[in-house]
Amino acid sequence: MLPATVTVSSHYYSASGLRPIEAQVSAEYHVKLLVNGKPFMVIVCSGSDLDLLAAGHLASEGIIASNKEIERIEVDEAGLSVNCVIAAGVDISGRYPKIRTLVSGSPGSGESSGPDMPPRRDLPAVDPRVILSSMQDFLEISTAHRTTHGVHSGALYGLDGRREAFFDEIGRHNAVDKLIGLALIRGIVLDRSMLLSTGRVSSEIVKKTARASIPVLVTRAAPTGLAIELVKKLNIVLITGVQKDGFYVANGAEQILLV
Repeated sequence: MLPATVTVSSHYYSASGLRPIEAQVSAEYHVKLLVNGKPFMVIVCSGSDLDLLAAGHLASEGIIASNKEIERIEVDEAGLSVNCVIAAGVDISGRYPKIRTLVSGSPGSGESSGPDMPPRRDLPAVDPRVILSSMQDFLEISTAHRTTHGVHSGALYGLDGRREAFFDEIGRHNAVDKLIGLALIRGIVLDRSMLLSTGRVSSEIVKKTARASIPVLVTRAAPTGLAIELVKKLNIVLITGVQKDGFYVANGAEQILLV
């Protein structure tokens, strides 16, 4: 079984200062799902029970109608792939769409990074008091969350703590896309902004942040291991697990102003 977590070097900020720590974060795997040996899609997942994941996804998408339509499921953990072999005589040719990547309901590229995303040359200094006050303000905005507990929120804040935009959405990817779209339409430059999210930070969220040239990514939730690899590669400040009086710094600890 593939490891469910990975250990990463991080930092924790509190009133007593910034200290290095070792943290456990969820592992993220990009698993290729094949049907009869042919690529069907890429699923970003935790890496466990890949046979059940494959069968369940194919069934929920209407690709297979019952377990009798599956001859066998071949799992290759080393190659990060799972192949569903359809039973002889079963024709599924008209049942499935083109290849796509599924990331919590959001299609993506399936690649960990792209050639169009060079690392940032520099990063801004970040005031920890602004991080804490911005997150407090951010979490108090959503009436939809208080009413339904069924949405994710995303927001843009300036490095001075000024709120620039806010959206609720049923998916964290959609909330981020709306923020970036708003900035695009209005011609807002984001290289001095922070992206705040209520959701888990996966590699897809990091890539969206990088493509929008946002230098600081902040969440009250946790990152995946691959997300941390990417923020280090792309040179983005990643702050996670923000609470009332502290937070974790997965990358960019040297940018935190100790006041």
